Amino acid sequence: MLHLLYALALLLLLCGACAILAERFTLSPALLPLPVLSGAVVVLYLCGVTGFLRVGAVAVLLALAAVWVVGLVQYRPAGVAAAWKRAASVPGFTLFLGGAVFIWVLFCVQQPMFTQWDEFTAWGLAPKMVVERGAFYVADPVNLKASFTYPATSLITFLFQPFGPWAEWACLAAIDTLALACLAAASALPRERWAGGVLVFAAGFLLPFFFSATPTGSYAAQYVNAMADLPLAMLFGGTLCLYFAVGRRKIAYWLVALPLAVLTLTKDICFAYGLITAFLIGLDLWLAADEPCRKAFPKALLRAGALAVIVLAAFSSWGRYTAAVTPTADTAASVGSEGLSYGAVLVGGVKQLLGMGRTEKFAQIMAAMGSAFFTRRICLLGGGIMAVAAITMVAAAAWLAADRGAPRRRVLAAHLGFAFCFAALYLFHLILYNYNFSDLEGLALKDYDRYLAPYHQAWMLAMLCLLARGARERLAQLATGGAAAVIFAVFCWRGVPAAGFWSGADSLYTLRADVQNRADTMNTVLGWPDRVLVISQGDDATRWYYYRYELTAQVVNGFGGFYGRLGETQDRWDSDFMNLVESENWTLYDYKAVCVPDTLVAYMAEKDCDYILIDRADDYLQREFSPLFEGGLTNDMPATLYHFEGADAAVPFTRAAVAESGVE
Repeated sequence: MLHLLYALALLLLLCGACAILAERFTLSPALLPLPVLSGAVVVLYLCGVTGFLRVGAVAVLLALAAVWVVGLVQYRPAGVAAAWKRAASVPGFTLFLGGAVFIWVLFCVQQPMFTQWDEFTAWGLAPKMVVERGAFYVADPVNLKASFTYPATSLITFLFQPFGPWAEWACLAAIDTLALACLAAASALPRERWAGGVLVFAAGFLLPFFFSATPTGSYAAQYVNAMADLPLAMLFGGTLCLYFAVGRRKIAYWLVALPLAVLTLTKDICFAYGLITAFLIGLDLWLAADEPCRKAFPKALLRAGALAVIVLAAFSSWGRYTAAVTPTADTAASVGSEGLSYGAVLVGGVKQLLGMGRTEKFAQIMAAMGSAFFTRRICLLGGGIMAVAAITMVAAAAWLAADRGAPRRRVLAAHLGFAFCFAALYLFHLILYNYNFSDLEGLALKDYDRYLAPYHQAWMLAMLCLLARGARERLAQLATGGAAAVIFAVFCWRGVPAAGFWSGADSLYTLRADVQNRADTMNTVLGWPDRVLVISQGDDATRWYYYRYELTAQVVNGFGGFYGRLGETQDRWDSDFMNLVESENWTLYDYKAVCVPDTLVAYMAEKDCDYILIDRADDYLQREFSPLFEGGLTNDMPATLYHFEGADAAVPFTRAAVAESGVE
């Protein structure tokens, strides 16, 4: 409940500041939640890299409070109340505030949990570490490597829970709040066009479902996951919509720089998305200017270049920070198992695209990518060709609704610019599939829809925004209503999930709850500096990653292969989890690590482990390893944590904690 009360107070502080700032700079209040939230994230980022993350949270709260104080002094309480009243009449602002409050209350009641695999390997683990430790995870590496994630989603989470305990549902609600701020920017229309604003906001909210390949009848995790896909799409589209709304006002134009920096810090691929955003803004400044294109070009180039510098600064600063605090080989910017630099990958990929030294794998992936654009489902209408066709129809309507001259050139430049950049991004993913994936994953185009759907989503959102802002008001509103109606109809026809953010998902949490209950018992003994080896026989890595997320200790990686004789490590390889098997039985588990009692003890000593957690045992452990453990092992034993007494102890493992659970 304290998380909810704090979040509601922060939303009140945030929205009041937006209303006052809108009054001061004569802007639509719907435009300000995105840059204000982004500004808060930037402040937290700057404080985080200097080691004062919680100080940054205090600074953000004081800054928002200061806006209230200045507003009350300058406009008096009556003026602030009038600003609130005017802000409440703007649909985008009201929908943002109402939607955010609804999400926070709903999630507080339902208590949703993480369900996606990558949330436990990185995207959920990272914000958990930041909230619990009050510092970037890379500076305090407990369970996470620096190269996994970028900090934007962790920082927006930290903003909404900087001082209290960690709550998964609050992390999910914070990310959704950022997404709603992006939709508010897209729907920031004049009061007289309130219907268009409502339609853009509603259609934008449905776009993550529209551009998805969620199997029928499954749980839709679009607004209940901590991964960067939703923030990526919303920030990309929302930043451009913010630019389209503020026009060419010099002060307001630089509001775009704040969400652009946050977009860049969202994911590694967002460096490309940030540069695409700067390119599209520069294209608009050049081709949609009121003055001749020849005169507009230098100014457009200068402003777009300045935005590109911001993107480069944000991207390179995170790389330099991670390299400084964790100067190890795996923090270097590299691609694939060969450790090639991004430049080498790009040069090699372009050469192969041009036919120079093209490998068979590259040729097969290129053919698969060409076919996938027409055949791989990426939206509710079908493949990428259908998605682009739908977006083009909206762009055509926006072009017709715009006045002749610069407004029509803006729509045309935006759409063609999006199309050009999509083609470049598509080829870039082709290169990544060749260099960054195994042969099997590359040829299967792993996560194809997940990688490309955010671009389509942002593209459609930008076109809807331009359509709703058409100068021919009646035509624009009719066309916006038609586009929103089609999106809603297709969603009802083919995309309504069996469950989603609005419904409970207790059946998905059964295994999570089991591991969580066991981990809670172990955490009464463990501390962050402790190192634990987790053994869960029969596991497919799911339980191992759950423990890695839940335990307040460093979960040590296991090994794969053969380590059956002391000192002979040449036939084993580094892994994450492991299932222990005997050398005569290689078919017991898919994930094998041949191990005997002596080598298990040696491995514990080699990795400087303090504890071993036997989550689930089996007959092999009972038969061969029982003498090592206090009280012995049984194949049906409860999860038990043992302290490692050292290789020379008579009984190397003594019992530390036991957790009973009825779920396996």
